[in-house]
Amino acid sequence: MFDVRKFRQGKLGRDILWTIGSFGILAVSGIVINLVVTRLRDASALGVFNLTYAVYVIASQIAAMGIHYSVLRQAALLEKAPVERGKMLATGAMTAFALGLLCFLAVYLLEPLTAMLFDRPETVIAVRYAAFGLILFPVTKVLVAFVNGARHMRAFSMLQANRYIIVMLWVIGIAASSRPFEESTLCFVVAESATIIASATYLYLKGELTGFHFDSAWVKRHLNFGSKSLLAGMFVEMNARIDVLLLGVFLSDRHVGIYSFAAMLADGLYHLLAMIRVNFNPLLVAAMRDGSWAESQRLLQVSKKYLPLGTGLFSVGLVGTLFILAAYVVPSKGLDAGIPSLAILLVGLTIISPFIPFDNLLMVSGFPMSQTVQQFVVVVCNAGLNLILVPRIGIEGAAIATTVGYLVGISVLYYFTQRRIGWNLLSNTVSSPTRG
Repeated sequence: MFDVRKFRQGKLGRDILWTIGSFGILAVSGIVINLVVTRLRDASALGVFNLTYAVYVIASQIAAMGIHYSVLRQAALLEKAPVERGKMLATGAMTAFALGLLCFLAVYLLEPLTAMLFDRPETVIAVRYAAFGLILFPVTKVLVAFVNGARHMRAFSMLQANRYIIVMLWVIGIAASSRPFEESTLCFVVAESATIIASATYLYLKGELTGFHFDSAWVKRHLNFGSKSLLAGMFVEMNARIDVLLLGVFLSDRHVGIYSFAAMLADGLYHLLAMIRVNFNPLLVAAMRDGSWAESQRLLQVSKKYLPLGTGLFSVGLVGTLFILAAYVVPSKGLDAGIPSLAILLVGLTIISPFIPFDNLLMVSGFPMSQTVQQFVVVVCNAGLNLILVPRIGIEGAAIATTVGYLVGISVLYYFTQRRIGWNLLSNTVSSPTRG
């Protein structure tokens, strides 16, 4: 029988509580940013920020080139080889910086494309400022992924939380000032700089930089795994942002702002479940390495038992929260129009909640191409339905498209997990894989 007290006192339980605390900071910062920008500026300004954020997140995945997935996996696999692990980390960080610089130049030079897609001067300028963060973002991802893979979850949580706080403070400062609001997106370069310094300092003090020097052999290994993982990571972020991006193409900044506020609350719930996933990932790597799935099966059993109920109750609270904010905190801003979209998104998350902590299973088990195919199918489904539904029924169409994408993604995950690993996520049984 599952013992809640024993789980809470164990390392995994403590780690999950720390990462949920980090999620709390993320949730609060997201709500505060959206409320402050809506109140001090307007829904259009919020639309500009969230549209730019969507572009930044997708571009940052290209910049990272999936190297952080390789670093996360190798940090767990090389647990007993500190010198080799140091070389792996150093090479990953240096390679990531070079890729980030190239991506920054590409986004900067492709500014005419941004202008053509969104046709709003404010958004074009905001994207230009955000592009500077792309230089450093891949290094941030590599260092934080190493901390995750090495299971320093308390530090991982604090690093993530500090990053959210810095972004929040910068955006609030700009919103409250007389500065052009487009400068709010400089928050990314400020946050990435601070996170890199904090991560490097922590790893040095923990003695994790043993053997920290460049090794060309690791470049090939990182790029080989990362290139197979790149599209998977990019598709994940595209799936999370494609609704906002397509709303920006078809509808006004005000519509984008209203929907993105509702989607922010749903995204916060998704991140809560993802906080569990980041703790599971190193354990799943170890299960694959050792050929022992008993602990992973137990975790899935617990997820199926508790997460749907917890997610459902949390969802009711989020709908109530949006109603209160729209009616009493920022009245006359039109945020109540996002309540139906939020409800639709939350229904989808509640249905798939037991499987979200295992959504990176294919990646960490050494099947990045299968993970890529899974996420590609989701993006195609999500984008196709958005293109059909958004022009016809507006922001609710984006919510329906995203929800269907959730369900399709978990269905494909089930298929590939059974085929590649032999783990049937529905029955929670493990057998010989159909194909390696």
